[in-house]
Formats: sequence, structure tokens, C-alpha cells
Amino acid sequence: MKARDARIFALCQHLRSAIDLFEQIAAEPLKTPETLVPEVQSVPPPPPERVALPVEKLTYNLKEAATALGIGKTTLYKAIAERRLRAIKLGSRTLIPSEDLRAWIAAQPMR
Repeated sequence: MKARDARIFALCQHLRSAIDLFEQIAAEPLKTPETLVPEVQSVPPPPPERVALPVEKLTYNLKEAATALGIGKTTLYKAIAERRLRAIKLGSRTLIPSEDLRAWIAAQPMR
């Protein structure tokens, strides 16, 4: 007969103790004194937060326009260079009027 490892025997004893404890807990329902039961208080729900509606933009920069349309900035640069899309320069910024952006996208062929 092979020699038994003492660690396995100790582990089995611990497991048996844990199982006995679980059986004891399952057999006896939990009894809580009335003082430990918290009172249920009706708390009114918080008022809904006011959501600020976004102000419609008059112009978009190239990054915003590309994001809004789901296209790349290169496509916008190409449309501006070919004069199919109007762009306004204000200092170093290139802005596209929102109505021109809508008109350009509406003029694109449907597939």
C-alpha cells in the first residue's frame, strides 16, 4: 500500500468541517432580531437632470465635418479643391458652412 500524504488527509478534514457547517446553516433558518431589520423608507426619486440641447452649429471644422459624415478629411479636402464643397478660411481655420455641407451630401448620387 502506498503512503498517504498528510496534507491531503488534513485537506479532507477541513472540507468535511466546511460541509458540516454548510449543512448546519441550511438546517437552521436565520433568525434576526427586530432591531436589526432596517426600516424601509420611501425615498423620492431624484429629479431628472436638465439636458442642454446642443446648439446647432453654423459651421464645422474639417474634423467635425468628417466625423459628422463618417468620411475622411482627405475626401473633404478633395471636394474643396475641386470646388464641389464651399469652405471658408478664418485665419488658419478652415470652416464649412452647415447648409453647404448638407447640400453637398444631398447632391451625392444614391446607390
